[in-house]
Amino acid sequence: MIKLIKAEKTEFIYWDNFEYKINDNILVSEDATRYISSNELLNVCRPIFTKYYKKNVFMLDYLFWIDNIDIQCIDFKVENNTFRDIDFERSIKTYFLNNLKCFNCGKTYKGALSVDPVLVYPNNFELKEKKIKMINDENKIVTCQKCGNSFTSKVLYIFPDLVID
Repeated sequence: MIKLIKAEKTEFIYWDNFEYKINDNILVSEDATRYISSNELLNVCRPIFTKYYKKNVFMLDYLFWIDNIDIQCIDFKVENNTFRDIDFERSIKTYFLNNLKCFNCGKTYKGALSVDPVLVYPNNFELKEKKIKMINDENKIVTCQKCGNSFTSKVLYIFPDLVID
């Protein structure tokens, strides 16, 4: 399913799969499907496409829920137009990081989801502030699993099978 929706005053194209194709009209930091299987990604996040400032250009982000929820329930609600803003309150737009490195101990992680505090919701400043406050206040930012140090970016999830010692 691919559907244009509006949640929390933000319009985006919601996908319940990872079968998209990257082209010149899509801005992406790193395509998660190059490093993580679709099945594993489906358990963690959903790809969404948000209009960028330029005409016919979209940003690819990964919608991540900070609590353990059944994302398939969200898929069902989106498909049937029964979703509400509350279904997305605990989610945040993230981007995929490849080769995340801890500058304290040197441990490298092959895949993670991180929040860009500037670009997370470029057309909705109020929502951006709310989401950043939520992850900060609830201490949802992940630290290095080896030494406990913080990363230079706001990492919310590290893919477990992709740790390099």
